Amino acid sequence: MVNNQSVEEQLELLSNKIDDTLTQQKREQEFANVANLKFEENLLVFKKYFPDIFEKFQKYQPSEQFKFILNDNGTANIIDYETQVPMYSEDPIKQAIEQVNNNIKTPILGKTDHSAISSIQNPLDFIHIDLMNKMGQVFGEAKANLQDNNCLEEKLPSLMLFGIGLGYHLPELIEKREISFINIIEPNEDYFFASLFVADWKNILESIDNNGSFLYLGIGKSEDEVFKNIYDRSRNVGIASVSYTWFYQHYPSKKMNKWIDEFKVNFHQFFTGFGFFDDALMGIAHTLGNLENNLPLMSVQKPMKHEMATYPVVIIANGPSLDQEIEFLQHIQDKVVIFSCNSASTALVKKGIIPDFHVALERTEMTHDFLRDFLPEEARQKMNLLVTNVMHPKVASLFPWTGYGLKGNESATQLVHLSQFLDGKPITEILSYCNPLVGNTALSYTCHLGFKNIYLFGVDNGYIDEEYHHSKSSFYYAESGVTEHKPLKIGKQIAIPGNFTQTILTDEFMSIGNIQMEKLINSFKDRGISFYNCSNGAKIKGATPLKSDYVYLEPTSLMKSQVVDYIKVNRFSANCKFADVEPLLNFDGFSEFCETMVEILNEEATTRSDALDRLLKSIRYLYSFKNSVKYLNVFLLLEGETLYTTSLLVSLLYNYGNENEILEYYNKALTHWITFIENAPEYYRENVRLCK
Repeated sequence: MVNNQSVEEQLELLSNKIDDTLTQQKREQEFANVANLKFEENLLVFKKYFPDIFEKFQKYQPSEQFKFILNDNGTANIIDYETQVPMYSEDPIKQAIEQVNNNIKTPILGKTDHSAISSIQNPLDFIHIDLMNKMGQVFGEAKANLQDNNCLEEKLPSLMLFGIGLGYHLPELIEKREISFINIIEPNEDYFFASLFVADWKNILESIDNNGSFLYLGIGKSEDEVFKNIYDRSRNVGIASVSYTWFYQHYPSKKMNKWIDEFKVNFHQFFTGFGFFDDALMGIAHTLGNLENNLPLMSVQKPMKHEMATYPVVIIANGPSLDQEIEFLQHIQDKVVIFSCNSASTALVKKGIIPDFHVALERTEMTHDFLRDFLPEEARQKMNLLVTNVMHPKVASLFPWTGYGLKGNESATQLVHLSQFLDGKPITEILSYCNPLVGNTALSYTCHLGFKNIYLFGVDNGYIDEEYHHSKSSFYYAESGVTEHKPLKIGKQIAIPGNFTQTILTDEFMSIGNIQMEKLINSFKDRGISFYNCSNGAKIKGATPLKSDYVYLEPTSLMKSQVVDYIKVNRFSANCKFADVEPLLNFDGFSEFCETMVEILNEEATTRSDALDRLLKSIRYLYSFKNSVKYLNVFLLLEGETLYTTSLLVSLLYNYGNENEILEYYNKALTHWITFIENAPEYYRENVRLCK
């Protein structure tokens, strides 16, 4: 009897298992039918909006770790690769809605404080600084008088969303908030592939499109790629895309946590290097002055001769590690072409080393005064000078020969290019990634000129000891070794990886210079150039760390004077005439542009949303000139100024107070900006030949 009951119980259990299995099979089949239709529908919408994603994922094969599972209620789940447990609960839709609501209730916000600009000094009487002082003062008043705004408004400038998973959160998020600039980042391509079977991407993408929002999708890309893409986009559509940002992380991930931390550390890069109106205007005035002096422009239409290209070149900057390398540089100075970075020349000359090329970057007349006062004339007469077209025209008078390279993203450079285009001449190449440090300029020159063996000394881009910030042989220090001229530090101090040590200290400005070097090296990676970083400073990706003890210079029959002469004669043969450029200044076009900008910004705004719309409309109008050959110089004249002010206005609009409180301060700051634009055309006409 016991055995019979046992058999019956076993049969019942087996029957239940069979029922469960059949139910599960039925559930899986139903899901498969719906999911496959969803996949096809999603692929079609990606074909419309993101054809590169369509091409990649229509035949995508996920990794062996990929494992879809179904919850009892028929919803899809996926095994998380890091934890090996399901990513979602038994009710992922409910879970996602709760997550969105919690993130709205207690958002993580990326804000920028602009109040410090109210106290920026203005020794050169720049109207840009006057504007920043006035707007910064208003910003400070709002900060002092209003509470921080930690509420998530119905309309937002920017979202940085880390993690797609299966995309359950996306429809709810898009429905709950209207966001102008949306960045969605998913490093795991398998997860995104899975979302194509689950998420309603058709509705998501169409909703974003209907709202007129910008969407960036970073799928399966590296951290560096994502940051570069978002950085580039902020330059293409305006810094408003990141000025005030909602950070949202969808699923726990060590990799994602690291990305977010790194993103926050590097966030400062978005808000530097714009240039500004006076800067652009000064660049035009200086370029016109240099054109009158018949400046020889770098021209690299033809490859450099092989024997010249392989001759070793040394870039010497004024980092503290230069002091340990002076003796070595004295030993090799006749075997290498030396490119010296501005203040480094003061150290080298003291030690009996005469650079072949002195490289300078800062465009103001102070560069002339510095070189006149701190670099002996006897030494200068044995050097050659390399600068960009926006350098003050007086500087060239201090040297027997000067070569010029065109600096990118300058209104003045666009005028030169436009004149060449209209005359049917070859368009002269620009010096890419040539700022913000003079070391960037020197490295850009050596790459563009065509050299293949480049050694970096004193290119520290930081320091190990705060009191030891430059070579002690340079003008920064007295003979006793005491600091005589304090270096300018821009931005907060940060630690970055070192070249021969674990970390070094730097500031945000020098950190950007280091990153620019890495970008330049990466852009030349396919040209057979060997970069050697012999500096005990910052690590530079793409440059091999090499201590001077291990530097080997191959024997050559060339004398370095032959290489120097070759550069001067054969690599600076382009020219451009003042008479061809001056008629292209386009005063009337700039006046019309400014009038329309003022009309847009003067449109009534009674809510945060209205104000943001007007700002973004003005940005879109500005960027409509970017691809115009005829009007590109107009765009470049006001681009930097607009990026600065829009960044400040967006931050002011959202950082403080409620909607009613903040608009008073916002409109006060906006009035300063509108007045600036109204006065800009007359200022342009009156100051276009003023060299400062």
